[in-house]
Amino acid sequence: MTNPAEGKLPLDAHVYLNEEELDNAHVYIHLKGYARATVTHLDIEHPSLFDLIPPKVRTFIWIMGIENGILIRTEKGDRVKVICSLLNTVLPQGEKTKTCVGGKFSGIFIGFRKRELTKLEANVENLRPEHKA
Repeated sequence: MTNPAEGKLPLDAHVYLNEEELDNAHVYIHLKGYARATVTHLDIEHPSLFDLIPPKVRTFIWIMGIENGILIRTEKGDRVKVICSLLNTVLPQGEKTKTCVGGKFSGIFIGFRKRELTKLEANVENLRPEHKA
């Protein structure tokens, strides 16, 4: 796991791989300019996700908005569900987008298209620790 870092904002999320919940999975909005990120993206980290897409490999696949989250279907047929209602502000239930999903040593990342990225970045200010009561 790459663990929290400056510019990686944790989300309260549950992650499922093929319907099995992954205990201790971590989901972050990783902001552009921090910890080597060249664009803002979503990190989904858990050791079970390591083999879905090899590290440093990127592919364009469909992501769908589902009730309270998103669904990623890999080219191998695996299904990753991320349950976090904030993600429905980015990709509403019933909508889908074909976007970049890549592998990393600690899991996978989603590089959303501009339309979804703008919505994701709009949520960032509310997640920053200095804005929490």
